[in-house]
Amino acid sequence: MGGRRLRFSRIMSIKLRDVQTRVIKEKDGSYAIACSALGVYSVGETLAEAKRNFGEALELHLSALKEKAIEAVA
Repeated sequence: MGGRRLRFSRIMSIKLRDVQTRVIKEKDGSYAIACSALGVYSVGETLAEAKRNFGEALELHLSALKEKAIEAVA
């Protein structure tokens, strides 16, 4: 790499089998969806809304990770 060193402040290794998503029905009837391994969480008044919100949150999170990864090697 031409003497160039990459520095990583945090190394994260996630195996696909470790990625679990939990759906939680709250006492008020709303839903929460959590994926702790990826740090993605969402809520919604209905399960459909919570799933939709989770999909959007996951897309945003992964796009931010992608940008950081590209910047790290640029």
